[in-house]
Amino acid sequence: MPRLQCFDMTIKTGERACDRTPGFVINGFELEFDKVEGGTQPGETLTVKGSPDSFPHSLHLTGPEEGTWDLAEVSITYYPYGEDPYTLKFAPLSLDSDSDLNIWHKKPAAAWDV
Repeated sequence: MPRLQCFDMTIKTGERACDRTPGFVINGFELEFDKVEGGTQPGETLTVKGSPDSFPHSLHLTGPEEGTWDLAEVSITYYPYGEDPYTLKFAPLSLDSDSDLNIWHKKPAAAWDV
């Protein structure tokens, strides 16, 4: 497992907004993002940067404190030490006050068409 230096995340909100600026939880510790731009209201785009500088056994985006948050588009770029950065995109989804989004995913294996 590589040590994760930092990650950038872009989230476009769908119809239902988030009631706060989300944070992230790494290995059970909730943290605020180091950099936050934009918003979480319907149609807005939130761009955040997290710098956990740790081995992520678990990494989650926190959901809203109340209600439901529609995430129309989610893109994450990971910057692990000693490896090239990689980007993953998520399908549209919703988070509520009882859920977080697992955002730790190892780099996909290379694939070739033959």
